[in-house]
Amino acid sequence: MFINVYSQYENSFFDNNKYEKVIDSSHVQFHFDNLSYFRNAEYLSRIDKGSSYVGFNLLPYMQYSFNEKAQIYGGLLVRYDFGNPEIKTIEPYFKFTYSDVLKHNVTFGNLDGTLQHKMIEPMYDYEKVITDRFEQGVQIIKPGNRLTYDIWIDWHDMIYYDDPKNEMFVAGYNVFLNPINNDKHKLSFNAQGMTVHSAGEIDKNSSPNSVEYNFANGLEYSVNFNKNTSLFMSGHVIYYEDRSDVKVNGFFDGVGHFGVLRLNHKGYQFVANYFDGYQFQAPWGEQLYHSLGNKNWPIAHDYRKMIGLRVGYEVEIGKHLVFLNRLGFNYNVNPNKLDVTMENYLRWHFVTPKKKVKIL
Repeated sequence: MFINVYSQYENSFFDNNKYEKVIDSSHVQFHFDNLSYFRNAEYLSRIDKGSSYVGFNLLPYMQYSFNEKAQIYGGLLVRYDFGNPEIKTIEPYFKFTYSDVLKHNVTFGNLDGTLQHKMIEPMYDYEKVITDRFEQGVQIIKPGNRLTYDIWIDWHDMIYYDDPKNEMFVAGYNVFLNPINNDKHKLSFNAQGMTVHSAGEIDKNSSPNSVEYNFANGLEYSVNFNKNTSLFMSGHVIYYEDRSDVKVNGFFDGVGHFGVLRLNHKGYQFVANYFDGYQFQAPWGEQLYHSLGNKNWPIAHDYRKMIGLRVGYEVEIGKHLVFLNRLGFNYNVNPNKLDVTMENYLRWHFVTPKKKVKIL
């Protein structure tokens, strides 16, 4: 049966737990994960200024197994961007996972999130795999053949007494009902949503509280022609609602339509996207799809219509050493502008043999 199905690109290259396996009880194992990136977005359209990221993430961490269901991970994440004499990010990495709790898997700490949530791009910004790689909170995943879902809360910004900012948390869900799911075909009804809430009672920030919602409902279909070739199609209707007392962008609500056609052949991906929207915003989504962004603020372009073409190539050049190259073109129908994204990633994951330890 199908395991990983993503909208737009197939993004399992970035999965946080891609190389993690359950180890025997009372054993430890050392992991070292490196994600190097060269991503350049040259945007000519009126919404997003674009961005460039060149650097790497380093993640050394230990894994300890309590038993076949309970695993704990601890380490340190370091992000360094070339051209910056200072390290961009140093933060602790901690994750506790417990599997098969009433047929659910529970994660506490650093979540298996970002692109691993399998959200569509208008809902979840693709760049966060670099800029905000790890979410922290609680996650519940139900694996299965007919019904799967991912529910999580990411406590993004913590505050203390008299802090000058609001606290912020992000909650989301992604549900797939699969009436057909076999080695050849997969048909899924999909419902996904996110809430971004910024507030606070003990801070001294004068900014108003905000609550923004995004929802999407869609249909996805995949077919495997053979072990090397598959085709994926999807269509979603996406909604935006702002329930803040003072509207964040001046919009009460908005709507969008997002369609994807993707052909996978060996290590190649060929992707075509279509999007149209009216006053669509998504606080955690990719800004390219918005009506109001960092380039046209505060003048909104209510109607958006875009067509995207992309190609990607992924190759394993060594044991757990994978190179990924992507090139994307996004054509804005009105005005006639072209956005270009060029990406190169290298990921290496080193694992030592597991070793049994005695705990007194």
